[in-house]
Amino acid sequence: MKLRPWNPTEEFDDLFSRVGSLMNWPSPFSGASRSWLPATDISENAGQYMLKVELPEMRKEDIQLSIEDGYLVLSGERKHEKSDEKQHLSERFYGQFTRRFQIPDNVKVDKIDAKFDSGMLYLTLPKTEQKAESRQRIDIH
Repeated sequence: MKLRPWNPTEEFDDLFSRVGSLMNWPSPFSGASRSWLPATDISENAGQYMLKVELPEMRKEDIQLSIEDGYLVLSGERKHEKSDEKQHLSERFYGQFTRRFQIPDNVKVDKIDAKFDSGMLYLTLPKTEQKAESRQRIDIH
């Protein structure tokens, strides 16, 4: 299954945080400089793949979902509300985001279903019969 994209910041964030704390350097992936990626759960059963995406403080109208070159592309923006209050701590991230998930060959793309409820996006990708193997063995002479 190829639904989870590679995210290089996940691999380097911990390293930069540890080295940065020893050397008193800020992490390039922490704080305001870090881009926001909504948390996603991916699961499957015999008939479908399911994605649950956390999109708190967002409206359905602020979310775009498309299929591009074999990828399910989710994008949007969570805006930070300005206020006159003095803020002491902010651990949440705001701004634009884009998540790309490669769609497996056995998904009925025209039957993908998306529902948004209480800050959660629920995606259902129904499976079809597995496509025939497209690779062939090539003999080396």
